[in-house]
Amino acid sequence: MRVRVLLAGLAAACCCAAVQAAGEHQRRLAAELVVMAGDARRLTAGAGGPQEREGLVKRLDGALSSLPLLLRRAEGDARPVAALRASLVRGDWRAFAAALAPLKQRHAFDARSLLAAAPTPEMLALGASIHRTTCAGCHDAAGGDTLLPAFDLSRQLKSMAREEFAARLLLGVRGDRTTAWRNPFSDAELAALIAWYSSAR
Repeated sequence: MRVRVLLAGLAAACCCAAVQAAGEHQRRLAAELVVMAGDARRLTAGAGGPQEREGLVKRLDGALSSLPLLLRRAEGDARPVAALRASLVRGDWRAFAAALAPLKQRHAFDARSLLAAAPTPEMLALGASIHRTTCAGCHDAAGGDTLLPAFDLSRQLKSMAREEFAARLLLGVRGDRTTAWRNPFSDAELAALIAWYSSAR
């Protein structure tokens, strides 16, 4: 009897882990699509200097390299990647955005857990602390025309939709070997950062 209960518990744990992993794959895919759309929008608008635009193209090229795997993990169709790749090679950012739009719609990014409606003082204090200890070293310095500039995050938030900023923060923060290079922050910590950047003058 105990063995059956133990086996049932293990099976349930494995099932929950698989469902959670599938949800995380879907979330990362959806966030990546939002970031790619934002990069294509910047390229269409001719934003940034020549090096920054080159960095955007390289980032899109790298995203396209991993997109088929992200789509497969999220049980999505990888066939649209060919049209995206062709648009990137031509530098046709309007066609790139048009090919990306159905994927983005099919795999919508849910940023609600990262966007607090009414941040508390404790949340703002946590966001300020994380920024000071983790982000300020790069993002408080003036960004020039580089391949991947480290923008002032408060200004960056004000220059784009909050959902896009949340997707960029979710994907852009990297950990170290102890976190397998994954984002080391919880949703609550990322939400605190976003709330603090929103409130910063």
